[in-house]
Amino acid sequence: QINVLQAKKKFEILDAMLSFMHAQFTFFQQGYSLLHELEPYMKKLATELDQLVIDSAVEKREMEHKHALIQQRDFSYDDSKVEFNVDAPNGVVMEGYLFKRASNAFKTWNRRWFSIQNSQLVYQKKLKDVLTVVVEDLRLCTVKPCEDIERRFCFEVVSPTKSCMLQADSEKLRQAWIQAVQASIASAYRESPDSCYLE
Repeated sequence: QINVLQAKKKFEILDAMLSFMHAQFTFFQQGYSLLHELEPYMKKLATELDQLVIDSAVEKREMEHKHALIQQRDFSYDDSKVEFNVDAPNGVVMEGYLFKRASNAFKTWNRRWFSIQNSQLVYQKKLKDVLTVVVEDLRLCTVKPCEDIERRFCFEVVSPTKSCMLQADSEKLRQAWIQAVQASIASAYRESPDSCYLE
C-alpha cells in the first residue's frame, strides 16, 4: 500500500499542477476577452481625453489673457459720471450703483441704487421701490476708505448707531462717493442754524 501511495503521488501532484495552470489560463483568457470588448470604448475615451486636454489649455490661455487685459484696463469713468453736486436743484447730491454688505450673519453683498439727498444716505432695490434710509443725518456720521477687507474699492459710512460697508466699481468712484459724503456733511452744517444742531 505504501508503494502504491508513493506511485500515486507522482501523477496526482502533476495533475493538480496542470489543473491549476489551466485555471490560470482560463482566468486570464476570459479577462482578455472582456477587456478586448472594451478596447473601442477605451480608444474613444482616449480621443475625448486628448480633446479635453487641448480645450483646457486653450481655455486657460484665454482666461490668463483676459486676466492680463483686466489688470491693464483703466477702470476710470467719465468725469460726468462721477461728479457730485451739493447744490443740485432736485436735492440729489450723487447717485449710482453700489454693493452693500448685509448686516446679518451671512455678510452677503447686494447691488443697490444709492443716492445722497436731503442730508441722508438712502438706497432702493428697484427704481420704483420705497427709499431705505441708511443714515438719517449725515452730520452725525463719518466716512472712510477700507483696505483690510476681502473686496476692492470699499468704504464705510459710520453713524452713532450702525456702520454700513459699501463697495464702488472703481477707485475713482470710491473717491467720488467719499468726497460726496464729506461735502454733504459740510453742506448740511453750513445750511443748518446753530440752534438746530447744538440742541
